[in-house]
Amino acid sequence: MLRLHARPRLAGFAFAVMALAAASSPAHALNILLTNDDGCAAPGIAAVRKALQDAGHRVVTVGPATNQSGSGAAYAVPDGRTRLVVDPLAGSAETFCVHRVKPTFVAGSALNSTNPDYISSGSPVDATAMGLKIVAPESGFTPDLVVSGANFGENLSDSIPHSGTVMNVLYAARRGVPGIALSVGVDFAEARSGFPGTIAAFPKAGAFLARVIATLEASRGAGQPLLPVAHPLSINYPVGGAPAGVRLTVPGTVDSFTTAYRRNADNTVSIDVGAAETEPAALARTAETPAFLAKYITISPLDVDFRPTPLARGLFNRSRRELANLAP
Repeated sequence: MLRLHARPRLAGFAFAVMALAAASSPAHALNILLTNDDGCAAPGIAAVRKALQDAGHRVVTVGPATNQSGSGAAYAVPDGRTRLVVDPLAGSAETFCVHRVKPTFVAGSALNSTNPDYISSGSPVDATAMGLKIVAPESGFTPDLVVSGANFGENLSDSIPHSGTVMNVLYAARRGVPGIALSVGVDFAEARSGFPGTIAAFPKAGAFLARVIATLEASRGAGQPLLPVAHPLSINYPVGGAPAGVRLTVPGTVDSFTTAYRRNADNTVSIDVGAAETEPAALARTAETPAFLAKYITISPLDVDFRPTPLARGLFNRSRRELANLAP
């Protein structure tokens, strides 16, 4: 499993917790590409779109056609058997939904399972790629920032590799565009009632994100990006009452819950929610999961660079020289 580490030295970002809470002046207008993994018409992305537009930004939204949670960095590979369709969402200007279709697909035909040439929804990364590579150039739109979310459910530490929400901003960062992923927590006790606490928190999380962007905008130097491109942010917003505050954190090693698997008598396997594991003591004070479980909004910088440090590479080369002598 890929583990993304936020380096402790990044804790000295150019914004302070108190400034985040107090920022109220409108940000300069930015070009923001908005995406997600819950779908182009999901309530979280709609709430964030409104908050960003209310703050004066131009927002172009490109999302997967339907909910693709948990698909991580999956994307349509260039296999000659798949094409993408970028379809405007009815009733919402500058909002687009991404689908996968077969090469035999006829333009204007049904974008659903009634069409034998329809495959499925595009993935989150498909949507971000379409936003950056197709929609933005065609619209004369150069994104200053990619925002992904607000996701339906937190994306913390151990769940990061599975998160399309977070992988969207890592994809953007590797293509030179800074990004912020925004996730809103769920209370599993609300599962049967449709998670009303999460739905109610989406506008609040969107307003908080707008304040984050305003604060970053106020402190950046002339000609500088809003964030270091290689270090997108992951913000997790709790539910269940007013947040306790804001914490600058790093991804740790445990999620806010565990996934419990159980084999049944009919040979199926049940997937249930289990209790959160305990963060190792060395990370407990800085990791995002303990802070999130204590009802803090967490802001964690991520590291987009998958390469090892020069020290780690040197240690590997010295300790595993025999690998280079294997027969090809």
